[in-house]
Amino acid sequence: MTTLAEFWPQCLTLLRSELSERQYALAIAPLTVGEENGAWVIYAKNQFAANMLRTQYAELIHQAAQMTASGIPPLHIKVGQGVHYEAASLPEHGCAAVVSDASNTDPLPEKTIQRSKNSKASAQDIIAERMKNLRRKTTAPKDGKGREAHTQPEQAAESAIESVRKQQEAALRREQTHLSDAYTFDTLVEGKGNQLGVAVGKAIAEKPGESMYNPFFIYGSPGLGKTHLAQAVGNELLQRNPKAKVRYLTSDEYMKAFRATVQDKTWDTFKQQYLNYDLLIVDDIQYIKNKDRTMEEFFYIFEHVHSRKQQIILTCDQLPANLEGMDKRLVSRFSWGMTIPIEPPELEMRMAILERKAQTAGVELKEDASLFIAQNIKQSVRDLEGALNRVLARCRFDNLRVIDIDLAAGTLADIVASNYKPITIELIMKSVADYYRIRIADLLGKKRSRNIARPRQMAMTLAKELTSLSLPAIGEAFGGRDHTTVMHAVKTIGRLKQEEPELKQDYEKLLIVIQH
Repeated sequence: MTTLAEFWPQCLTLLRSELSERQYALAIAPLTVGEENGAWVIYAKNQFAANMLRTQYAELIHQAAQMTASGIPPLHIKVGQGVHYEAASLPEHGCAAVVSDASNTDPLPEKTIQRSKNSKASAQDIIAERMKNLRRKTTAPKDGKGREAHTQPEQAAESAIESVRKQQEAALRREQTHLSDAYTFDTLVEGKGNQLGVAVGKAIAEKPGESMYNPFFIYGSPGLGKTHLAQAVGNELLQRNPKAKVRYLTSDEYMKAFRATVQDKTWDTFKQQYLNYDLLIVDDIQYIKNKDRTMEEFFYIFEHVHSRKQQIILTCDQLPANLEGMDKRLVSRFSWGMTIPIEPPELEMRMAILERKAQTAGVELKEDASLFIAQNIKQSVRDLEGALNRVLARCRFDNLRVIDIDLAAGTLADIVASNYKPITIELIMKSVADYYRIRIADLLGKKRSRNIARPRQMAMTLAKELTSLSLPAIGEAFGGRDHTTVMHAVKTIGRLKQEEPELKQDYEKLLIVIQH
C-alpha cells in the first residue's frame, strides 16, 4: 500500500510539470502534509493560502493523486503544519499502482495500454501520457497570433499567489521585529500619566528620525506601560509603512548578543545587524550601566544610528541624569531628543484599563467593582492587571460572566487587608477634592458657588458618617465653620440622595474610594 511519504513527493513532481515555475514555488512547494484520523491532510500556512488551494488547485491535485496512486485515503486541506517533502524523481520502471488506477482517469491511448500489458512501458511513460491528456483539457486558449492567452482564472490565480507571497513576506518581517501584536495604540489606555508620551509616539510613527524626538527616552517606575508605548510606536510605523525595518530588544538581549560576539569574535556582524533599522527600540537601557565594554559598543551604535537620522527609542526606570554608573557620553546623548516620564495612572485611567481588559475577556465588570479594584491597586498597571486576572480566574472557576463588588472584594480580600488605612478627615477632603477636580483650599474657603458648596457639603456628610468626630470638630476642620453648617450639609445631602440619582451614585463612589 502506498504511504503518504511515497505519494506526496510523486504528486509534487506531477504538479511541478503542470504549473509554471512561479506558481509551483509560491503555491505548492511550501505545502506540508500529515495524517489525521485516517485521512491525508495537506497543510497551508494560513487561511488565505488554504482557500486559494481549494479554489484554484484542488482539482489539479486530485487528478495528480489519481495518476500517482490507487486507493489512497481522502485528501483534506486545512491550515496547519505537517511534514515537508521535496518533489521526487519518477521511478524508471513499472508501477502497478499507476496502472491499476487507470479506470479512475481518462482512458489511455490503446498503444499505451498495450505497452503496459507487455511490461515494456515505464511508470514515467504512463504518467506522461496522462499528463498529455490533462494538458489537452487545461491548455490555455491561443490569441489571434497563435500565442498562449491567459484566462481570467489563471490571472486570478497569479494575483492570489502574489498576494500570499506578500502576506508571507510581511509576516516574516514582523516576526523579525520581535514586536508584540498586543502592544498597539488601540490597546493602550490614554490618561494624564502617559498623554504626552502617546502624542510624541504617534508623531514619531508618522515621521521617524525627526531630531526633536530622537532619541525618544521614556522613563518611569516598572509596570507603568513603558514597553507598551515603545512597541506601539513600532507597530504604528509598520502599519503606515510595512517595509519599514524595526527591531525591538531588551537590554538583556543586547548584552547576551554582545557576550556571544566577544566569545566568537564576530564584531562586524554584531555591529552591522543594528545599523540598518529605521527604528531601534531598546527596553530597560539602565541594565547596561557599569558594564564598560557594553556601554562603549552601544555608544558607537547610537552614534551611527542617530547620525543617519534613524529613530531610537529607549526605556528606563529613571531620568538619564540619575543613571549612576552610566557612561557620561551616553547620559548626554540620551537627553538629546525628547525625554518623557510615564506617571502612575490616575483613578479614571485605572478604571478604564480594567474595563477594557474585562471587555476583552468577555466579562462584564460592574462600575462599583471597577472602582473598588482601581482604588485598591494604585502602584502600577501590571499590578492592576494582575489583580483583575485573579478576579477573572475566580469568574471562570465559578462559571460567572459578571464581576460585581462582592466578587471583587472577596477575591482581593488579602490585598484590601494589606492596604488598610485609617479614615481621617484629611483623607476625606483629598478624596472629595480629587473626585470633583477642585482644590482642598476650596473646601476650606468661603466661596459659596454651587460647584464648590456641593462638594463641601458632601465632604462634611462623609466626615459625619465615616469618622467619630463631633459636629463642632468637623465644622472647625472645614475652615472654622459652625456646627449648624455641618448639620445643614448632612440634611441637604440626605435629601438630594433621594431626589437626584446621580448625586447618590457620587456619594456611593466616594464611600468606596475613601474606605478602600
